[in-house]
Amino acid sequence: MWRRSMEKYSLVKVIGEGSFGRAVLVRCKSSQEKYVVKEIQLPKNQSKLENSRREAILLSRMKHPNIVAFREAFEADELLWIVMEYCSGGDLLQRIKQQKSNQFSVDNILKWFAEMCAGAKHIHDQRVLHRDLKSKNIFLTDNGTVKLGDFGSACILNSSKAYAHAYVGTPYYVAPEIWDNKPYNNKSDVWSLGCVLYELCTLRHPFQASSWKSLILKVCRGAYPPLPSHLPYELQYLVKQMFKTNPKDRPSLHTILTSHRVSKLLRTHLPSQGKSRGRSRRGIQVDGTERRERMWLVFWERRHSVAGEPEDSRQRRRWERNPPERLLSLLEKAQLSKASSTFIINRGEDPLLGPLSHPQGDNTDGPEQELVIDEDRLQPRSDDEDTDFEEESQCDWMDEAEKIFLEH
Repeated sequence: MWRRSMEKYSLVKVIGEGSFGRAVLVRCKSSQEKYVVKEIQLPKNQSKLENSRREAILLSRMKHPNIVAFREAFEADELLWIVMEYCSGGDLLQRIKQQKSNQFSVDNILKWFAEMCAGAKHIHDQRVLHRDLKSKNIFLTDNGTVKLGDFGSACILNSSKAYAHAYVGTPYYVAPEIWDNKPYNNKSDVWSLGCVLYELCTLRHPFQASSWKSLILKVCRGAYPPLPSHLPYELQYLVKQMFKTNPKDRPSLHTILTSHRVSKLLRTHLPSQGKSRGRSRRGIQVDGTERRERMWLVFWERRHSVAGEPEDSRQRRRWERNPPERLLSLLEKAQLSKASSTFIINRGEDPLLGPLSHPQGDNTDGPEQELVIDEDRLQPRSDDEDTDFEEESQCDWMDEAEKIFLEH
């Protein structure tokens, strides 16, 4: 289904399909470079239409060596095509599974994690929440450089001092404040990156369960098997900090990269600031024709700009807290297959049997052996480098979840 705009590319193969549409690998006929094209069916509803365009909007803004590069985007015949950089090294989940029982070297872990943090910090600096950071959405180039991708769940910010509250994410990587139906901010992305760091260190998910109750309680308690003892103390300390159940006590990505105990180890794996600024922009420049094809990008951004409004002049929204018991009660009768890989209150396959899961029992009502439990043994801390975010929607995701489970 290639339209005139796609004539410059030849199809190599389909590499993925989902509810959004499909992803295909293509080759540019003139340069022979390979790219990934995400093909999205555009809805007729105006609000949903703008949400579909959001991924292209966000990706076009994110020009960073550790974020998948945007090339171009265009629409035709109720389809949106997003052309982006191809990462031939696959995703991090594939790489972890390939290791089987062979642990990654500490140098590898530090390098990849430093690059993840650098990319995610750039996202937060643009007032964006990714909301679905996980090993499957983190890609590797042929030389082993990490690139963050898949902005389909991200949200654009309206204020630097606000919160989001819709349920978005993958259960294994979702922060406790989201399960608890509390407003959340960039610290939820920090929690998710902590899950990825744990996977790199152990080749397993930090929170594994065979029931919804067990999964949610483990996450909300911050209870996870300890890291292997051979890993540096700084790394073990960082994981404890990233898994603080109170988001205010988690370090920001700025702190992790600049003033945390592990910062010195991470900085050795990052280029200097000068080199980062001078990186090549090849593959993301567009000619006049392509620019015209993307005029809707500019129009969309202008419509949603709040540059003329002082950040602190808007009244900060507050949401009523619903305790996790409501969610546990809701899920008590739900089938495990109702949870997902990534979803925004959508049906999926099975979140509780993750790709890195191992058979185990669930003793959520009694003491758990060999678990690290966040009991605030480390001094709570505040972080002056926080940036909080807000969504316009005021719907309660718990109400939407109830509708889905009642219908099925």
